This record gives sequence, structure tokens and C-alpha cells, in this order.
Amino acid sequence: MSTETETLEPEIAEFVTSSQAAKRLGLSMATIQKLVDNNILQAWRTFGGHRRIAMSSVLNYQNANSFEKITRPASDRLYKVVMVIESQELATRLRKEVAQWGLPVQVSFFESLTEALLELLNDKHELLVVQTTAPRKEQEKFLEILQKFINSRHTVAHTLVLSREEDLVAALNPDANPVSVQVLDKDLSPLWMSAYLAGFVAQRRG
Repeated sequence: MSTETETLEPEIAEFVTSSQAAKRLGLSMATIQKLVDNNILQAWRTFGGHRRIAMSSVLNYQNANSFEKITRPASDRLYKVVMVIESQELATRLRKEVAQWGLPVQVSFFESLTEALLELLNDKHELLVVQTTAPRKEQEKFLEILQKFINSRHTVAHTLVLSREEDLVAALNPDANPVSVQVLDKDLSPLWMSAYLAGFVAQRRG
């Protein structure tokens, strides 16, 4: 009778509960839920309905975001984020949902990159998110503008460009420093954005 238990124990040890994952990553339970829903953390449910998260995916997430096990400090600091959203409908939806994420972020929304850069001239921000579906040539042009601005002003720590032109990063000037510019072939959904911001905040705090 004990053979079955002994066989199952190593397998169970490869999984953790949501609270254990939250404690290890220094994230809230709500954020862990979003990471699971967005398939960033791999999970399954027991017959009793309890969620179990693969420890390997927790470690992968931790390593990918370059932070160790941390305890979220009590801090009133808000991380400033600028978002350039082409879709007014999506921007309106994001405005409503940001307040429900429970993240220490202050998000400003703009319809154009020009407006966003004017904001960045006046104040430093941790993150700039640009979502674009413009023609390839236009995207290359604004990426060049972005790169020059970032390298000359140093008022934004990291820039994320969401574009279907997955090789757009090749348009970056190789003589400049492209480290702070990240291009992803990804649709901007509120669920994905909240998970990304959770990881970004955890990394900055680490």
C-alpha cells in the first residue's frame, strides 16, 4: 500500500501551491492567478479543485526576470509607466483595469508617440510601452526616433514595443545601445499587460 504513496511523492514535490509560488516570487495571489491564466506559469487542478503550479515554470519565470526570492517591501513608491495605445477602445479598457490590478504603477496613456515623448521630456519614467500596427516603414522611423531619444535623454529605463513586425529590432542602429528597447510580436491585452507589469515591478524592486 505504501508503494503508491512513495511513487507519488517525488511527482507532487515538483509542484507548489499558489501561495507558495506567490511567496517565492514576491507577488500577490491575484498576480499569480493572472500569470497562470496567461500560461506564463504552468498549472493544473487536483480532483479537489486545488491549483498546483509547476515548480519548473516558477523557477523559469524567476530566472527570466533576473530576481531572487524576495519579500515585497512596504513602499509607497509608484513606478511611472507611459503607454502609447492606438486603439481608443483598448486604452479606455486599460484605464479602468489598471486600478484593479493592485500594482504600484502610475500609468499615463497617449494616442501618439510624439505626445508620449513630450511627457518623457518633463519627468523620468521606468517604462514606455508602445503598441503599433502602422506600416513597416513608419515603425522603423519611430523606432529610430525612440532610440535617439532614449540615448540622449535617459528619462525612461526600459522601452517595450509591441509589433507584428517581429524582426523590427533589426532596424535598430547597431552603433547605438539597443539594450533598453525590447520588441515583441504580441497583442496587447489587459491580462497579458498586467502579468508583464507584475514581473517588471518585481524585477525593479529586486
